[in-house]
Amino acid sequence: MGFSPMAFGQGAPPARSVRVVQGDTLEAIAARNGVSLQELIRLNKITKPEELQIGQQLKLPPAKGLVQVRAGDTMAALAARHGTTTAELQKANPGVKPDQLKVGAWLKLPPTPTTTPAKAKPSAKPPAKPPAKAVAPAATGPAKAAKPAAPAPAPAQAPAPTPPAVQASAAVPSSPPSPLAPKPGDPVRWKFFGNTLVDWGGWKLHPGGVRVTLVQPTQAEVGPIRSQASAVAVHCRSLRQAWLINGVWEPWGVPEGRSVGQQIVLDLCANVKDTTGSSIPPPSAP
Repeated sequence: MGFSPMAFGQGAPPARSVRVVQGDTLEAIAARNGVSLQELIRLNKITKPEELQIGQQLKLPPAKGLVQVRAGDTMAALAARHGTTTAELQKANPGVKPDQLKVGAWLKLPPTPTTTPAKAKPSAKPPAKPPAKAVAPAATGPAKAAKPAAPAPAPAQAPAPTPPAVQASAAVPSSPPSPLAPKPGDPVRWKFFGNTLVDWGGWKLHPGGVRVTLVQPTQAEVGPIRSQASAVAVHCRSLRQAWLINGVWEPWGVPEGRSVGQQIVLDLCANVKDTTGSSIPPPSAP
């Protein structure tokens, strides 16, 4: 492989070729000679790369440092496009007349000058010294205790809003809460539904036919989310119920048949004695 002694300027570029040896592939030949695979295939009009033959002669694209004149090119345009000057381009191609460039002619490009980056000058100004640490004055006596800040007033408790969707990410308690002890003289008002306790003697009737009472549910009876409920509301006209979970009412829904929730609805709606035990703001009636 090598260059033919053909002159530069108005003519073809120096011819380059390579002979295929055993184990060669087009990719290996392109990488070994610093050319692109696509240009190697285009130049040799290869349609079946897998049929490469040992001893086959392949043309190589022109070496780097050459440029081919295209339609409309001038010396000035070529020099500007390749980051050089017209004088340097003419110096590299002494036999080429600038006013007689022909389309397809090959020209040498002058070597790109290498510039040594300037070394950064050290700053004459020395770095500033860090400020000295402040020394605390010696204590002359016991320090006076700071007066505690006055506690901020507790915000007014807003009524529970209309129930949005239940939050499924709430943590599940390890065990059900203990029932509240009745006050002296009060009748036993808690009633079991399975293992779920309902404040049977403390429910209250609210506008819209909504009955609200306290509950102490268990996960086995009502599931992991509702087991955190502190109250339950029932609507006897539609036989729906909603649970107060972490201070938020869940949407109204019809309980499943033969479930603890359905039994609470049926029994509480059958209890016609209104009490004043529960003062929890109820959800809006469905």
